[in-house]
Amino acid sequence: MLAFIIISILYFLLSFLVGNRIYKSINKVNKLNKIVYWCIFAFISSSFIIYETATYNLPSILNKVLAFISSYYLAFFAYILMLFPIAFILTKLLKPKNNKLDFYMISLLITTLIVGIGTFLANSPYVKEYTISTDKQLKDGKLKIALVSDLHLGYFRGNNRIDLLKSELNKLGADVVIIAGDLVDGNLDPIIEDNMFSHLKDIKSTYGTYFATGNHDFYTGKVDELCTLLTEQGIHILRNESTLINDEFYILGRDDVTADRLGTKRPPLDNMSSNIDNNKFSILIDHNPQNIKEAEGDNIDLQVSGHTHKGQIIPGNLITHAIFPLDYGYGKFGNTNLVVSSGYGLWGPPIRTGSRSEIVLITLSNK
Repeated sequence: MLAFIIISILYFLLSFLVGNRIYKSINKVNKLNKIVYWCIFAFISSSFIIYETATYNLPSILNKVLAFISSYYLAFFAYILMLFPIAFILTKLLKPKNNKLDFYMISLLITTLIVGIGTFLANSPYVKEYTISTDKQLKDGKLKIALVSDLHLGYFRGNNRIDLLKSELNKLGADVVIIAGDLVDGNLDPIIEDNMFSHLKDIKSTYGTYFATGNHDFYTGKVDELCTLLTEQGIHILRNESTLINDEFYILGRDDVTADRLGTKRPPLDNMSSNIDNNKFSILIDHNPQNIKEAEGDNIDLQVSGHTHKGQIIPGNLITHAIFPLDYGYGKFGNTNLVVSSGYGLWGPPIRTGSRSEIVLITLSNK
């Protein structure tokens, strides 16, 4: 609680400094009513705190408005905090005559451009393809896996996003569809209110859709209910268990490592992997790619993950690249292949500048 109070105070202090600087720059160009400006800015900058603390007590329509406003404010706020210090330094060094050259206004324009480009990258998903060869026999000589992760469904992203995803998935002709966690942003209420999971029902593939949990699915506090709702729509849930499909390949699904912190210990991977036939291809769904060494040690053929968003916004990608063994794309660890998706949805700011929203199509083929 103390940490939340300290962070909130720091957040509002920085917001005030940013708001004051924006007011000064805009007021030079077009005179503003100070009271009106600060009332509007106070509401916009407070929307994030209001949304995070009062979501369960507000009407759905208000939650949707707050989610939209706060998400975009965070996007602007993040880049303004990066650019305004540069503007300050340039202003002090160059001392533009008569203040005709306003580096703060230039920063605002650059931020607007970045957010515009980031919105496009976030809302124009594409299909990223990988081909992986294997010595293990596949009945048709190949297997097509469609992978999606990190939809983060909630008040801001809902049925329209799912319908777009479903349309794209159904064009791929996949043998199996995998949802690798963070299907929900952290609140199950908007999912139930808008009956979102019903829109997942008609995803087409030969062997169905399989889901394993991510950290945000656990943040709902209702992960069991979440899984029950998905099961009702024909989604196969894998929680620390494996399934053999078509007597050809295994899919193993692990609860996200967050389960360990929330009091539900996830068992070691070898509790599942020790019971499978190693002559058949194995696919592990583990939302967080951090524990790839465990998959390598248990001779898993392919692990699919998400979680990282590839940093989502620059310079976040530098951080994810530093802390994960692989934060995006394809890599090989011993005999284990790893594919990490940047995700289909978003968390926090509704933009992508360090990555692009994607569906992953993995084609397994016999050598």
